[in-house]
This record gives sequence, C-alpha cells and structure tokens, in this order.
Amino acid sequence: MWRGHLDLPSELAGTLPRIVTEAMVALAGIALAVGLRIALDQIVVGIVPFALTFPVIAGVTLLAGIRSGVMTIVGCQLLIWYAVLPPPRSFAIESPSVAVSLVLVTLSQAVMLMAIGAYRNSTGRLQSESQQRIDDLSLALREIDHRTKNNFQLAVGLLEIQGRNASDPAARSVLNRAAARLQAIAGVYKNLALSSADLKAVRLRDYLGDICNRVREGLLSPAILLDLEADAIVVPHEMAIRIGLVVNELVTNAAKHAFPDGVGTILVRLEDAGSELRLTISDDGRGLDKDPPTDGLGSKLIGMLIRQLGAKLSTSSARGTTHVITLPRPPAPG
Repeated sequence: MWRGHLDLPSELAGTLPRIVTEAMVALAGIALAVGLRIALDQIVVGIVPFALTFPVIAGVTLLAGIRSGVMTIVGCQLLIWYAVLPPPRSFAIESPSVAVSLVLVTLSQAVMLMAIGAYRNSTGRLQSESQQRIDDLSLALREIDHRTKNNFQLAVGLLEIQGRNASDPAARSVLNRAAARLQAIAGVYKNLALSSADLKAVRLRDYLGDICNRVREGLLSPAILLDLEADAIVVPHEMAIRIGLVVNELVTNAAKHAFPDGVGTILVRLEDAGSELRLTISDDGRGLDKDPPTDGLGSKLIGMLIRQLGAKLSTSSARGTTHVITLPRPPAPG
C-alpha cells in the first residue's frame, strides 16, 4: 500500500543488506536517466543536461532513502559532467558558466534531497505512531471482548445452575430458556464479521450455526436431526441478535413439543431473496395444536422481535409446522 514512500531496503532486509539495495536502486535510477536521455535525444536534440535528473533522484529517494539519493546525484552529475557538458568525454571545465551551472544544479538537487528525506522521516514517524495506536486499541478491544464474553458466560452459567437446582419444573424450564436466550445474544460477539468494513456486522450463517449447535447438544436426542441451510449474508449486529432470538425460540419449541415419539427433523433455512431475506424454520413433527397459546412469554417475545425487525411471519401446520419470516434487506455494512 502507498503511504508516502516505499522503504525498499527495509522490505528486502531479509534478502539483501541495506547498502546493497540502496546501491542497486541508485544504479537503476542512473540507468533510467541515461536511457531516457538517449531516447529523448532521438526526438529533441540538445535537451537541457540536468532536466531528467530531478525526477529520477526524487523517485530513488522515495523508494530507497537519502543514501540512495546521494549515490544517484553523484552518479548522474559525474556522467553529465563527463559525457554532456563541454568539452565532452572529459572532466575539464570549459568555462566558468559551466562550473557555476554544475555547482548550482548539484546544490539544488541536494536541497531537494534533504526535503524529500525530511518528508520520508516525518511520514515514517507518523506511520509508526499510528501503528502503535492501532496496536494499543486492538489490544484494548480484545481485552474488552474477552471480558464481555466472560461476563456473558458467567451469567449463563449462573442461570443454568439455578435451573438445575430448581425443584419446580416450571421454574427450571423458565431459567433454562432464559439461559438459552442470553446465550443467543452472547453468540453474536463471536461472529462479528471482522472482514467487513466495520465491526458491527455479523455473518448470519456462522451465528445461526452456533445457535443450532447449542440446541442440538442441549435438547435433541440423536434421533432428531437439526439442519441449517444458509446463504452467506452479513447483517448489522442488532438485527442478528433479534434473528438469533427468533430462531432460538422457534427451534427450541420444535425440539420440545413437535416430536412426542422422539424422532424427526428440524430445518433452518436462510435465503437471500434479492430485495429481502427469507428465514424458514420447519419440522416434520405433529404440527400445531388447533388453538395454540399466544399469551406465553415465548410467543410475546417472538411477536415483539418480528415487529422490531419490520418482518412478516406466516405459520402453517401441514405435515409438521413451518414458520416463514420475510425480512427487509438491511443496508450493506460499512
């Protein structure tokens, strides 16, 4: 990436000594100046002797540093003195004006070299300071992330312990469901899409996969299959939390109530449907009751989440139960 200059000797430090790289870049710059001079002489005869040295020296200094720039100045000036300035093929000085021109141009090149060197040092220092700040912030974010995950796990663990110790089956069920819901929220932090432009986006396929794995390990017998089919979709983390809670509720309901004989299949499918997203949770169980309760905490939670998502939910109960949730496509992250 271009950041004001490329420190080629540092980039090749593991392969070549720094001084060798600087000398090679200087020689390449001198050869480029000579080649351009010869090519332009075929088009325009008598071009100003020093015209091509300035951009070549600037480029070499940006690429390889001040020492390489000094080598280029010395090489170019000696070649021009010997081959171009009168008398040609000689280091003699024909007139005082030639000597003055040579000295003034060399001084001008030296001033330019110092300015470019100061610029390189300044940009290098700023890059180093910026990288240090980025490293410090990354360390702080990792520490915060670690503490956040630990706090979530502690809270989930406490709820699970309370659930196991509860003598009332209803209380045990409520505590276990609360732990599962909190775990669904906590899971979003593990699936932040770090490859995206900002750190507030979540890869839904990974996130829903974690939720399904937890339900599979905690609630399902080996005879009940839980499959996930999901397109690669990235959404804001607030949206991901709500989707995860909905999936957690519906899959948990199916795991607990759809298979009285302990055998069946649950499928979670997430599809990219162009202008919208389509989430389907289906099972091949016994289907819904004729008058399913709608005043339970789970039903109220699902209804609230659907409203917050601006989504539509349709439910059918033929050969099992199918919930289809249609969500508006969120803006692209970043």
